[in-house]
Amino acid sequence: MDKKKKICLITSGAIELAIVIFVITVSILVTVTFNDPDVYANYQQLNLEKNGPFIGWLQNNPTYFLFIILIPIFVILALDIIYLVLVATKRGTNLSDEEQAAIAEQAKKEAREELLKELRQEKEDRK
Repeated sequence: MDKKKKICLITSGAIELAIVIFVITVSILVTVTFNDPDVYANYQQLNLEKNGPFIGWLQNNPTYFLFIILIPIFVILALDIIYLVLVATKRGTNLSDEEQAAIAEQAKKEAREELLKELRQEKEDRK
């Protein structure tokens, strides 16, 4: 892997890690500090007062919570899975087709020789 590609992967990994940590932290805060509408009549005002403007706003607007917090984490997960599959399939083998054919031919030859040895041994044992 060349130096430029390695730097690009490290940078994108660091950015992805920062986004994931931020998203998980915010989602935990939104979930844990939510004021239940069944308990409090003015739960939206309490969310804003107790939890700050950003967390309170996300608690009061679940659609924005979905688009700002949940969808990015699912997109990152999907991209990571795609990248993992690409890397796994790319690293399947480093041998050329000729080398693979030579290895297969050598394995067949060794298997034939071993089989012939076993057959000769069986003939000798029968006598």
